Amino acid sequence: CRMYVDGKLLTAGEKTRLHSGPFGVRTYVPEKCSPGYTLFSPAWGDQEYLIDMRGLVVHTWRVTHSNVAELLPNGNLFTQNCGSWLEELTPDSETVWRWEGDASLTAPNHHDFWVGGDTVVSLAARNEPVRPGVYLPGTEPETMRTDLILVVNRDKELLYEFSFGEHVERLCELSGYPMPIPYRRQAADGSYAPYGPSDWAHANTIEVLPPTPLGEKDARFKAGNILFSLRHMDVIGIVDPDLDDVVWCWGPGILDGQHQPTMLENGNILVFDNGTYRGNSIVREISPASGEIVWQYENGPDFFSPFRSGNQRLPPHDGVGPGNTLICE
Repeated sequence: CRMYVDGKLLTAGEKTRLHSGPFGVRTYVPEKCSPGYTLFSPAWGDQEYLIDMRGLVVHTWRVTHSNVAELLPNGNLFTQNCGSWLEELTPDSETVWRWEGDASLTAPNHHDFWVGGDTVVSLAARNEPVRPGVYLPGTEPETMRTDLILVVNRDKELLYEFSFGEHVERLCELSGYPMPIPYRRQAADGSYAPYGPSDWAHANTIEVLPPTPLGEKDARFKAGNILFSLRHMDVIGIVDPDLDDVVWCWGPGILDGQHQPTMLENGNILVFDNGTYRGNSIVREISPASGEIVWQYENGPDFFSPFRSGNQRLPPHDGVGPGNTLICE
């Protein structure tokens, strides 16, 4: 993962993906919790799980490759076979809809998707020729793996395509990055040398913005715009499909390999800041209009998820006041 430090986008060494703590429910305070089930999607498994507040499995779905899943209002499960297809499954794990993209895509879907009615938004990828000015001379990879936002309907018709590669200059302008992007990779002796990653942005989250008071006042955050996360640039941002352009970015110098930004009802954005380079994770709530951090949770090195992870603001357990924050590490 990378962290923007002193004008350089530094890549740290490898971190373990295994958690050493005990499994199962460790603490449960019912009177302070929002009741309900939790949909749990393990990485690279063959089942998706629905669990109750005591950690008991109440339902499972058989899948080819578990990674990301979402329960739909009709009770079906929308999920992905990482890098291959998106599909909708009945409670009995029968496929009722599948989309596999076309041969031009390196991955018709990876990391995330969004579903609303007849509309499906897929985070996809395509290998493209290297764009001039992105990499330091002499560090260019053979191809650029460029992330795409694809909007399709349930008839599998492509309604919209957005290429992050076509907007790299705008991304850097709004994020405060120079071009060429100053990628650096850590060597065995601890020094950092220039290099050119093919997976230059590594998008990992996509979300269509809901209506919010902020969106009614500021068109950058209006309902229907698309929130994204680029892990390899430490950037979260927003695309306006009507303008076909990036309209807002935030994160370099603060975020470090983040996941799952999501807009809250109040117009703020909640994001899991992994801290892969920093060495500890932080869940942050920011005011996007000002860039101010208005709330955060951290616990030093005892709270550290260098990869994956996520967060969700829950409904208030007592029906009033702010809800708890679900953190998955």
